[in-house]
Amino acid sequence: MNAIHHLGLKVPNDIAVISISNGFIPTLYNPKITHVETSGYTLGKQASQQMFRRLKNEQAEQMIIVESKLVQGGSI
Repeated sequence: MNAIHHLGLKVPNDIAVISISNGFIPTLYNPKITHVETSGYTLGKQASQQMFRRLKNEQAEQMIIVESKLVQGGSI
C-alpha cells in the first residue's frame, strides 16, 4: 500500500488490491482492503506437517483445503 501511495495510484480506480489475512489490518486502510480470511495457525500447521512428511520421505498430500471466506472491502 505504501508503494501504491508513493506512485500516486488510486485504489481501486488505478489498481486493485486483495490480501490474505486473519486479522484487522485490512480494515485500517482507506478504502478497506478486500481480503481472504483464513486461519494463519491452520495454514502454518498444515505447511509444517507437509514439510516434515517430505523430509521423512513419506507420502504428502497433493492438495489441502483450508476453510476461508472472502471479506469484501473497497479495494477491487
